[in-house]
Amino acid sequence: MPSTPVRINPGKRAVIAARTGAGKSTLANWLLQQSPGHWVILNPKWTKAFDNLPGAKVIEGLDLKKISKSLEENRYTVVNPHPNQQKPELLDLFVQWLHENYTDVGLCLDESYAVHTNGKAGPGLIGWLTRGRELKQSFIGLTQRPAWLSKFLFSESDFICSMSLTMEEDRKRMFEFTGRAAYLNKLPPHEWLWYDVAQDNLRAFDPVPLT
Repeated sequence: MPSTPVRINPGKRAVIAARTGAGKSTLANWLLQQSPGHWVILNPKWTKAFDNLPGAKVIEGLDLKKISKSLEENRYTVVNPHPNQQKPELLDLFVQWLHENYTDVGLCLDESYAVHTNGKAGPGLIGWLTRGRELKQSFIGLTQRPAWLSKFLFSESDFICSMSLTMEEDRKRMFEFTGRAAYLNKLPPHEWLWYDVAQDNLRAFDPVPLT
C-alpha cells in the first residue's frame, strides 16, 4: 500500500498494464476510490470488481438517458455494453459523447484496446486525451496487451503503471515509454510499478488492500 498519495486528479491520465489475474481491476478499483470527482467506468468485459465501488450504479447497454441520470446522482457509473455494442467505432462514439457533454468527470476504460482499430485510437479517445485536459476530464486506461495500443495513449499519459505481464513484447513496450529497466521484469501478481512522467520518478508498490 502506498505510503504517499497516489491518485488521478482532474485532467490527469494513467495507463495500467497487466495480464489477466495480475490484479489490474483490483488496483483500478482502489485507485478510483483515491481519485476525486465523478467517474464513468466503460466495462466491455463486464468485470465484476467495479460493481463493488461504493455507491456505484451499474447500467447495462449504452443507454445515454440512464447514464446521464446516473452521472447526476452517483459518483461511479459502471457501463456494461451489450455484446452487439462492443465494436471499437461504437464505443469510441460513446467516449466522444461523454467528451462533448461533460466536464470535470473521469473515464476508466477496461479494456483500452476496445476503442482501438488496428492499433489506432479513435477520434473520441483522442479528443478525451488531448482537449479533455482543459475540461478536467480524467482518464484511467487498463490493458492486458500494451503492445496492441497506440503510442499516442502512452505519450498523453501522466502516469504509466505496470504489473505482471507475460509477453516480452508487452514488457518492452512499457520500457519504451518509461526508459526504466525495471519494466522489463515480470512482476509477481498484484505488485506494481508507478511511473510519474513529469517527475521522471518510478516507485514500486506492494499489493493494494482488497476492497
